[in-house]
Amino acid sequence: MPRRTRPRGNITTLPSGALRVRVYAGVDPVTGSEHYFQETVSAGPDAQKIAEKMLNRVVNQVLEGRAPKTKATINQLIEKYVEVADWEETPGVPIAA
Repeated sequence: MPRRTRPRGNITTLPSGALRVRVYAGVDPVTGSEHYFQETVSAGPDAQKIAEKMLNRVVNQVLEGRAPKTKATINQLIEKYVEVADWEETPGVPIAA
C-alpha cells in the first residue's frame, strides 16, 4: 500500500488578490521551530501560473537540499556556537581581560 504524504506547500489568495506560495522545509535545527519559505506573486492574469511554477521550484529546492536549513540570525548562531564550543586554554597565550 503506497504511503500517503501531505503536500509540501500551498498557494493561497490574499485579500489584495496577490497569491502567497508557502512551502514547508522541515524543522529549523537552530531554533527548533517549523521552517517555511514564503513568496508572494502580484495579482495579474498570469499570477496562478507563475505561483504554480514558483511552488514547484521551491519544493524541488527543499527536496534536493539546496534551500537554507535555518532562518536563524547571526546572533542566534553565535549563541548556539558558544553553548556547544569546547573551549580550552592554549599554553603560552594570555587570555584577554
